[in-house]
Amino acid sequence: MEFRPNWAKNQTYKCLLLGDSGVGKSTFLRRHVTGKFTEQHVPTRGLLVHTLLLQADYQAVALELWDVAGNARHGGLQNGYYFHAKCAIVMFDLSVESSAISVVQWLRQLEDICGPEIPVVICGNKADLMPMPLNLLYRRRSRLDYCEISARAAWNLDEPLSLLCRRLLNKSNLVLISQPILKPLPGCVLDEQKIRRRVKDIRKNALSEKDGEVRLRTATKGQRIVLN
Repeated sequence: MEFRPNWAKNQTYKCLLLGDSGVGKSTFLRRHVTGKFTEQHVPTRGLLVHTLLLQADYQAVALELWDVAGNARHGGLQNGYYFHAKCAIVMFDLSVESSAISVVQWLRQLEDICGPEIPVVICGNKADLMPMPLNLLYRRRSRLDYCEISARAAWNLDEPLSLLCRRLLNKSNLVLISQPILKPLPGCVLDEQKIRRRVKDIRKNALSEKDGEVRLRTATKGQRIVLN
């Protein structure tokens, strides 16, 4: 993966990075651009833009990542940032309930401006931390995917990008190749098999588009958050 700000415009797809402040959007971007990870959280003020050149087995794809501030006190969300976007990653913190609840609001604003057909990946970050004691659900849509990552552990960071590239190029078996090996933070470990089982269950239990409005509720199986 390379940083090439002058990549040809007609080969570039504008991708929005959305989500509450502190969920790890800038860290995710920094990991891909520099490989570095920092514990200190510095809120994005307004907007950061970087272009990533991804080499897929079909062709090269450039994603122009727009890291939009998640905190209105530091520039907030401006509708103009959304114009001409071709895809989006809506990120939340797997250990913070409020950030998961906010996903539906980010999606609603995105679709109001860009339309309901824009490809989206709902991405749970910080999979290395203790997850919130909640059941996560989402509604199946033809242009929406779900995945989990850990920027701290440098785990699965390519999946949201490959999922978007598959949608953009209409290649369901597309694979990113020649990706750099990123190192986890010292002492950071995670149970990869357990996380993959959780993601598999979330995808398996996804609601049909035809399901009625499902709200946060407490049931015998515990509280649920519907992400979209």
